[in-house]
Amino acid sequence: MTNFLTIDTSAQVVVGICAERLGAVNELAVARSADTRHHVEVLTPLVKTVLEQADIAKPDAIIAGTGPAPFTGLRAGLVTARTLAAAWDVPIYGLSSAEVLALAGAKAGGNIVESIIDARRKEVYALRARALGADDIEVLQEVRVISPQLLAAELEKDPALVVCAEADLYADELPGERIVAACTPPVMVRLLRSRQARSEAGENITFSLQPQYLRRPDVQGGKAQPHSAGNPYELNN
Repeated sequence: MTNFLTIDTSAQVVVGICAERLGAVNELAVARSADTRHHVEVLTPLVKTVLEQADIAKPDAIIAGTGPAPFTGLRAGLVTARTLAAAWDVPIYGLSSAEVLALAGAKAGGNIVESIIDARRKEVYALRARALGADDIEVLQEVRVISPQLLAAELEKDPALVVCAEADLYADELPGERIVAACTPPVMVRLLRSRQARSEAGENITFSLQPQYLRRPDVQGGKAQPHSAGNPYELNN
């Protein structure tokens, strides 16, 4: 049996413990915080809480969501995950938070899904995917920074189930069906195990912890950053 600690700070802060044995995934504990501005302060207490609830001293491995997400929260989550992995001497794996959300949508019955995360500045991070079996997704369009208006036009032309962590995230502007989901421990563990099996079968799949910032921080060099025009952002710029 493998006990996983999962950490994601792409939207809400979601921390949990899952036990996986022979393909069966059992959530032992989960804790959340809707605070989007004090990730550093809430993360360690949440990790302590789920370990106590699961009655384990340390996990066997850690899974961390790599975003995309605003700079500060994502950095806090990944730094915390890396520090704990080093302290406990356990392996750590990175997964795209947008792909985890997409799998949550697929598991809820969506075939084509559009996972969205608040990018601020009146924009969203969006990823389009198709359900690929019970525990994985095929990415149809990689994560991009886009305005709700442009995304709405895309969804009018090519409908998809919208999946997001916030029920009211541009709910009046984006058409079609939507569900509220989160990067929960079972979904993260199932996606990891599926990707590991694909990697072992020869696919080029990595579990990098490189954060998907996709854009500069909201304030850089003492100046507020502008809205995007298209998607000019690259990782870690």
